[in-house]
Amino acid sequence: MAAAKILVNGESGTGKTELLASLDPSKTLVISRDSKAFSLPMPHMLVEEFYGMDLFLYGGEVTVDSELVQVEGVVNKMEAFEAKFGCYPETIVFDTVSQITMDVINIAMKTPNVYGSQGAEINKELGTFVDFLHEYLELNDINIILLSHVIKDKSDEATEYVGFGQGKFAAKGGWFSIVDESITIAQEGSYLVAYTKGSLKQARSKLDVPAKMYIESTGDPIKSKKLKEDEVYYTLGNHLDMVVEANSKVTKEFRL
Repeated sequence: MAAAKILVNGESGTGKTELLASLDPSKTLVISRDSKAFSLPMPHMLVEEFYGMDLFLYGGEVTVDSELVQVEGVVNKMEAFEAKFGCYPETIVFDTVSQITMDVINIAMKTPNVYGSQGAEINKELGTFVDFLHEYLELNDINIILLSHVIKDKSDEATEYVGFGQGKFAAKGGWFSIVDESITIAQEGSYLVAYTKGSLKQARSKLDVPAKMYIESTGDPIKSKKLKEDEVYYTLGNHLDMVVEANSKVTKEFRL
């Protein structure tokens, strides 16, 4: 398998987390760091407090209110997943990387650092996270799905979605710049759509799929957009499978 990296963008309330329901729960671990409780019946790690990137990823001890507390990190939960299911997760979801970014910014604003500026500390912490995604997960054939908030703006009469970030990381394209595939979920009239292509939408895909696909209403399917005979609804599970298949084909045929 050749791992996939997919970014799922959307404004608050557009149903980013609900898209995870199409993933196989026996192969998926969700790292939930969001402003709400995680409600899907899937293996997940609920991150109630963020104490820094190293503790978030690898766990360890931290002093809280003058007491030493043991904190479990992503790696600990991967090991717990393996102990329960007999294998490591094939896919890890981070919900949301925008909140993790804000956590990093908040800590940098409060903590003096040896790098000379708060911006440097933010870049270091986010760089640690990006390296973990690539070296610890992607190179070990673990798929990565990143959920992120975006902001809608108006530019040249086109609707533009702006990614979340700060400083050099944002200037380089933020989370959009480190993934192979990116979609943006948006409300269009009474329906939800997934944009799969278009830089103004913070979307791109190498797959032969429509630039816009409707999302089926899981709560009340009868209210879903009626599709044409040759159309299909967008699901994150299908998207992931298609990317893995395409990546595996390229790896098998062309990697030396």
